[in-house]
Amino acid sequence: MFKNMLKRSWLSIKRKVGRTVILTLIFFMMANLVLAAFIIKSAVSAQMNYAKSTLGGTVTIQPDMETIRENQKSEMEKGANPGEMFKEMNRPSVSVETANEIATTYTDYIKDYSYEVSTSANSNSLEIVETKGGSNRMGGGFPSGQNFNSSDTALDTDITISGINAYAYISGVKNETISIKEGTYFDEGSTDSVMVSYEFAELNSLSVGDTIKLKNAYTEKEISLTIIGIYDSSEERADANTMYMNTETAAKFLSEDDYNSGNYDVDNVSFYMTNSDNAEEFVNKINDEFSELSENNLKVAVDTSEYDSISSSIESVGGFANTILIIVIVAAIIIVTLIVTINVKDRRYEIGVLMSLGADKKNVIGQIAAELLMVGTLGFALASVTGTVFAGALGGAIVDSQTTSSNEQSEKNFGRPGAGMSVPNQPSNNSRSSKKSESSEGAPNMKEAMQAGRENKKIELNINAEPLDYLLLFVTGYIVIILALIVPSVSIMRYQPKEILAGKE
Repeated sequence: MFKNMLKRSWLSIKRKVGRTVILTLIFFMMANLVLAAFIIKSAVSAQMNYAKSTLGGTVTIQPDMETIRENQKSEMEKGANPGEMFKEMNRPSVSVETANEIATTYTDYIKDYSYEVSTSANSNSLEIVETKGGSNRMGGGFPSGQNFNSSDTALDTDITISGINAYAYISGVKNETISIKEGTYFDEGSTDSVMVSYEFAELNSLSVGDTIKLKNAYTEKEISLTIIGIYDSSEERADANTMYMNTETAAKFLSEDDYNSGNYDVDNVSFYMTNSDNAEEFVNKINDEFSELSENNLKVAVDTSEYDSISSSIESVGGFANTILIIVIVAAIIIVTLIVTINVKDRRYEIGVLMSLGADKKNVIGQIAAELLMVGTLGFALASVTGTVFAGALGGAIVDSQTTSSNEQSEKNFGRPGAGMSVPNQPSNNSRSSKKSESSEGAPNMKEAMQAGRENKKIELNINAEPLDYLLLFVTGYIVIILALIVPSVSIMRYQPKEILAGKE
């Protein structure tokens, strides 16, 4: 009986060529969309894992402003003088020894780390690049780790010292507004080495390899530095009198108290995670092992903004794929159900004859199911050949749609209060051909900068079908066929051969 059922199914497929072609095309289109959705979902999952490993997340140690404000409020309620409080206030900072100890203790969690030392110095006999305001004296700034209760008056200096333990983590370098014009960059081993701006070097006829002397504003001690690099900045308001060096060199420009025999304080301590999933666990371990941080009004916080900014876009693409998958499956079930139902009604007399000859209703249903499985398998096989190409086109369309939507939303939000404010170290599209012409053009165009940032974060999906994707295609397709047979099967189970044949005659 089973062989006869398969034979009847094959003869029915050959006899009804039009119906067979239509069903094959339906299954082919459905399979293309389903396979594309599975491929895109796999690509999205891979991209998310890649984003976690490359962007990961950042754990920072920063002043706990909420606790500081609560302490201030409590002291004021006790009658403390606000002015005296400010003078005696210490700026919460992390010692370089603590930062290094955390970094070396938890190597399983972090792939890199950074911290900064900010101070200033006097240029001695060097000329200073004039700023737009006409004044180049930098009074009033507190260097890294300096207490607010310092008895010193505001420093009168003309060189800004920016020390960081890794050149790549300079904010301008990360935002691609600072680049090396000549020479090379510094690292942790580049003691007494410095990078100066192109304008500063040009004004003082300096080149890579030259030695300059700067004076410590606290001790009046002269410190000799070797120029290893000359950087160029595309920021309109960049301070050309800023010099970059490693933290060990920058610390030499601190006061003797702040230097503290080499255990100076550092700011903007950041740990870059190997995987953002481990960030909270890493924070808990730091809080447990280094309780003195909270005692000094410091908090350890997770910053996953860079990962979140692109993961939300990736997830939206995956959401589109899920939506397409659901719509296609539901639509396929409905369409196939309608076609099979109409087909069963057209073959009512044939079914009646088969039943009168001894075929039971399950055998009849099995024949129709076999026909659909044969035609469906053909459609699925054809889709396996074209699915990857179709997935690439569909994935690209979804990404473009998502990017366009994101850009339009950003344009709408641009006029929101605060959205158009000047942002330090914001990327600019203007290449430096002439500083004079660049200055005459005014501030960098914020919209262009935002667009450049969005283009840098454009999603790129690796569209490649895996064996699992093909397996899921056939399994899903067969499930669709089974579900589409439910309604026609109910109709067949209600058929009575005598009534069918009598009605035909």
